[in-house]
Amino acid sequence: MSKPVIVCVDDETAVLDSLRRELSETFEESCDIETAVGGLDAITLVQELVQEQCDLPVIIADYLMPDIKGDEVLQRVHQLSPQTLTIMLTGQASVDGITHAINTAQLYHYIAKPWHPADLQLTVREALNSYQREQQIVEYQQTLERKVQERTQTLTQTLHELEATQSELIRSEKMAALGQLVAGVAHEINTPVGNAILAASVLNSETTTFYQTYQDGALKRSTLGNYVDIAHESSDLILQNLKGAAALIQNFKQVAVDQTSHEKRRFQIIPYIESVLTNLEPKLKQTSHTVTVSGDAALKTINYPGALSQVVTNLVMNSILHAYQPGEAGQLQFDLTQQQNRLILLYTDDGCGIPIEHQSKIFEPFFTTGRDRGGSGLGLHIAHNLVTQTLQGNLHCQSTPTEGTRFILNLPLNLENDATYV
Repeated sequence: MSKPVIVCVDDETAVLDSLRRELSETFEESCDIETAVGGLDAITLVQELVQEQCDLPVIIADYLMPDIKGDEVLQRVHQLSPQTLTIMLTGQASVDGITHAINTAQLYHYIAKPWHPADLQLTVREALNSYQREQQIVEYQQTLERKVQERTQTLTQTLHELEATQSELIRSEKMAALGQLVAGVAHEINTPVGNAILAASVLNSETTTFYQTYQDGALKRSTLGNYVDIAHESSDLILQNLKGAAALIQNFKQVAVDQTSHEKRRFQIIPYIESVLTNLEPKLKQTSHTVTVSGDAALKTINYPGALSQVVTNLVMNSILHAYQPGEAGQLQFDLTQQQNRLILLYTDDGCGIPIEHQSKIFEPFFTTGRDRGGSGLGLHIAHNLVTQTLQGNLHCQSTPTEGTRFILNLPLNLENDATYV
């Protein structure tokens, strides 16, 4: 690697020889000493050194030269090599010339003629030390910036991986909730379908007996009346149970489709919440809790019903899992009100409440105090994300230990004023 270069500029060769000799005494081993006769020659020399990517820590230029004055030379050098420290050497420079060099060439030092060799050497040594310190700082900054970029890239990649993992966990949580919903609804449908099958079996058996009696010619009025009564009762029982099963299926179908799609539509809020709760009935039947819904049943909104169903499900399941001890009977309530163009959905339970030290963490992913009871720590995190991102509202929690918890959902009445939603 070539040594740093000190450039001396003057229009008198005797002065240049003196500068070279005095500087070589101290800096010959560490630096190359280059000279230029006049300002134009100096500018050309500096251009060549810059093109060759030479290290140019110091330039010493006389002020009064016939072609270009020293302050202008130093200005041009500063433009070509901003990191180079500039020193003016003259006994004839005006205050304006020095000021110009300071303002345009970041003049490092001024040495008056005639100079003392020791003063010249000391000034150049200090300039070299200053230059080296500045270069070390620049190198450190570049190294630091490179490390920051590398760390940032690593952290960005890690963040993307965490986001992907979180998205997958949330998707898995949603699918698990949907799977529980399917299992619960299937179990709930078994009862009316079983009753309908039983009634149909009785009707089929009685019809077979009645037909055989008719074929044998032994049909009596009392037999006919008895068969009509059984047929009427059985058909009513079949119809009622199949209607119940159909209603359960319809509720489940609507909620399940909404949960797996991102369709925005107009819907009545309270009937929809009641449909979601119907699908949660198998889980609620395992407890002694009562869920009530109050408010204007005719109130409609334009929003994403699937997101709302997931929020309702997660809030109820959070209460079931965390708010009560086994065997306790709780009161869970949804209350809907309208405030101008906003919907306020208040959900409350009268359970044990949330400890004060946990209240700031409940919406954080994977935070749970019920992991031993199957809690994943994602229920309220998913609910918060759905409310703030998909439903474009906000969700707040207020809780008093031993007295219960309330969640306040503040949602837009119409997410979009679009006449196509009917």
